[in-house]
Amino acid sequence: MKAQAFFALAKEAGISESQLRIGHTNSIAFSSYHHEIDSYQVNSTQFMQAAGIYNGKYGSSLTEKFGKDSFDFLVNAIKFSATNSEQPNEVGIFPGSPKYKKRNFYNKALADTPLTDKINLIKDIENRLYAASPDVSDVPEVSYSETDVAGELYNSFGLKLKQKQNYFIISAGVVVKRGEETKTSGNYIFGNDLTKIDIDEFVKKIVEDGAAQFGGVQCEAKKYPVLLKNQVFAELLSVFVEANSADEVQHHASFLEGLEGKRVASRVVNIDDKPLLPGPFYTYYDGEGVARTNQKIVNHGVLLTHFYNRETAKKAGRETTGHGSAEMGKVGVSATNIIVKPSKKTTDELIANVKEGVYITDISGLGQGLNSNSGDFSCQAQGFRIENGKITAPLDLITLAGNILQMMKDVQGFDDQYRFGAGAIGCSDALIKSMSIGGKGN
Repeated sequence: MKAQAFFALAKEAGISESQLRIGHTNSIAFSSYHHEIDSYQVNSTQFMQAAGIYNGKYGSSLTEKFGKDSFDFLVNAIKFSATNSEQPNEVGIFPGSPKYKKRNFYNKALADTPLTDKINLIKDIENRLYAASPDVSDVPEVSYSETDVAGELYNSFGLKLKQKQNYFIISAGVVVKRGEETKTSGNYIFGNDLTKIDIDEFVKKIVEDGAAQFGGVQCEAKKYPVLLKNQVFAELLSVFVEANSADEVQHHASFLEGLEGKRVASRVVNIDDKPLLPGPFYTYYDGEGVARTNQKIVNHGVLLTHFYNRETAKKAGRETTGHGSAEMGKVGVSATNIIVKPSKKTTDELIANVKEGVYITDISGLGQGLNSNSGDFSCQAQGFRIENGKITAPLDLITLAGNILQMMKDVQGFDDQYRFGAGAIGCSDALIKSMSIGGKGN
């Protein structure tokens, strides 16, 4: 569809400036259960999101229908939205940045790989999991999903932006059994290049992680030095990232309110937002059309900036940081690629001085046990003892509790095994000075 036809229609309707976003998402998902493909889904979605200034007010609209009447609907909806808005517009439509760092990381080879090859891949993984150990009693599921996203952004000032992304997620799990004791383990692979997968290592890790849980004990309920596996630290850090939204801060719903420019973590914590990092999450413009840049967010424990879109930036008397999002017609705030700087220490070196501690490898129920306003949390956890600098016996029936901000201040270090998972947070295992572990005696 030609965007210029929309802008001409909007101008004729009295909309002084306008913007049009067009998005397409195609996805496939399937899984294998007991050597048979037991589920298969193909989804395709599209949308047009439009915004404009009408009688000095901002209006927006959204449709998933592409047809001859779509532009008429969008224009009329903008006028209705603006007319019924109680707030005057203060930022208008963004004309465009002077320069954009446009690059392409879309992997056409992934899109062109035959579906039969992808199905054979997960069946191969399933077969290898069964064959990996006599302890493997079942492989509940091996699944594959692939997403292909294309976006376009145009405005009445002549701005034209396009980007395309694709990626896959492969996940698998096993049930391992010894005698009457049964444990489960799982893992995933995320990326957009199937040729870089190490299936043997993937399978080996899943089975070894399951077997390592046998013989679990309980620990005394108290505070311990805690090593958080990178995926666990990333999940907890995501709460900090959400709290750093200027929108949350300005609505007094963030535990980071009043802390911009102040110390919020220990000196070893350095966090960057890198939307221009090569890979599947690369994005060179935000939801308002502002050019994205790589930025330091936390520098040696000091919070340098919140995440701002144009509206929240104007309220704060500063420039946008390029973190505008546009979902369902509303302009919001969102981060992109959060990167926590690793150290040069191995895991063994990081925990060498921990005489009695806990290694947390998995958590569950964080959403139910989190107070997002205060950052307090409590959740179920899995892990291992740390004794005299070594990871030893597995632990059963434990909980992890603390406060996100206090956890950040208590970070003592990271290891050198930086990993980037399915969520847009890349980090290493993190050693925390002290956290509350619930176990024996609760």
